[in-house]
Order: sequence, then structure tokens, then C-alpha cells
Amino acid sequence: MSFDDSIQQLRNEQLARQSDTERFISVKTLFEQLKQRYPDQSYNALCLLALKKYRRSEHQLSLYWFRYESWYDTPPVAPYQLLDKHGAPNIGAPDYYPNAEAALRAVSDDVMNTDKLADCGFLRTEIADALGVPLDTARPEAPMFEQDTLDLKAENVALKEKIEALEKRLAAPIEKAETYAAKREEFFIAVIASLYDKNRLTFAKDLLPKAPELLRLVENKIPLFWPAEGCFPMSEEQCLKILREAISLLERDVTDLHQLRVEKRQMQKTRKLNLLNQ
Repeated sequence: MSFDDSIQQLRNEQLARQSDTERFISVKTLFEQLKQRYPDQSYNALCLLALKKYRRSEHQLSLYWFRYESWYDTPPVAPYQLLDKHGAPNIGAPDYYPNAEAALRAVSDDVMNTDKLADCGFLRTEIADALGVPLDTARPEAPMFEQDTLDLKAENVALKEKIEALEKRLAAPIEKAETYAAKREEFFIAVIASLYDKNRLTFAKDLLPKAPELLRLVENKIPLFWPAEGCFPMSEEQCLKILREAISLLERDVTDLHQLRVEKRQMQKTRKLNLLNQ
């Protein structure tokens, strides 16, 4: 036995040990996969071609029925016959396809959405050989309707516009750049420090929120202040640190904002030099 033959034998043994879900394929899933593979063809056209291929196959395929979470080679109600001895339909005959050709012949665009075709099927390898087409073990994704496609396209366009607007806003130059930003920051720090001055009336000061509470107040207004970003312009930790520094400013020995900024920059330079010398 050649190496290729041994591999094929191994594959056959592995296939035999696979679960029913992998070994069998329902008629409904079979034609859903064919439709996914050939989307330009109707179920009726696929049915006619499958019947032609089936009738030309060397051996008759066995039909299996799915019930109780497993596949069986006996029909659901074996004792009943579809026809009586005179060839007339039995009243109350069981509702199932009696053989492989009957199940294949029943496929059409009108009945593909019913569960009846999902309750009968074939061995995956046998039907794949008979039709001459590979079959996936995974169930194909449900077809996407035209409205779903339009909704996704509209959502993509809206997201693209939002991203473009955000990029433009982030790229917009700040008036007078760092100088203007620094002065504006100093002014608002002075405002906050004045509000929290311990020399003001005690009852008024007690009404003012603490730094974390003040941060939460601002956070609730994020949609108004930063609607595009949806968040603070910096980390929450950094915002809380700035608030605490501003609130306690008048309690420090040095309150000159310009001097504080110079000292801060000097500390940053010293830190960088220490990192470089390490």
C-alpha cells in the first residue's frame, strides 16, 4: 500500500469517527450550500441538475432521517405505507420523503424555507461524490437580504463621515498655539482657585464639590463639551490631578502661576536628564 493510499485510509477512519453533524448533511443544507456556491442559479435549476447527476451515479444513495438529535436509516414511521394495495394514497400517511430521489425532487424555491427538507439527508461523502462537488462541514451563513445590505452601507457612510469630522477637528490649529493655551489654562486655574479659597465664607465653601465630585459633574456634560470625541481631552487621572492642583492653589506657599509653570518645566527637564544618565 502506497503512502497516499495509507493517508486515504486514515482519512476514511477519521471520517468514520466524526460526529453525525459532520458525517451527514440535510437536503436543505445541501442546497443552501449549492445556492451559495452558484448564487446566479435558482433552487429549481439546481434541483434539476442534482437529479440528473444523482440518476447517473453508479449506485443508489441511501436517504437518512433526522430525529431525536441523531440520524437514522429508517423512516420516521416505517409501518405506514404511502400507498395502499390499489395504489391510492393512504389517508393520514406520514409526512416524509420515502427515498433519496423523492427528497431531491421536492426541492424548489417555494419549499426551501420549510423544515421538512431539514429532517432528511445523505452521507456527506456519498452525495458529494454523486454530484461531483465539494461540501463544507459548516452550515453556510444565512443569505443577506437587500435591506440588510442597504442598512450596512448607510451605517458605513455615517461612520466614515463621523471619522472624517473627528480627524478635521483634531487637525485644526489652535489659535496662537501654546502661548494662548497656556494663558487660558492659567486663567481657569485662577477661577477655580478663587472659588475654593479657604478665606471665603465657610458655608459657601462647604457647598462646593470635592475634586472627584466636580470631575463627575463635568463628565455628565461630556456630550455637550466634546460631542465628537465622547470623552475628556486627556485621561481621567490627569483631569483629576489638574483639578486638585487648582483647588488647593491658594493653600500653597507659591501662587504665582508663571513661576509654577517655570518650576514644572524645570522638573520635567531634570527628570529627562536623569533618565538619560541612567
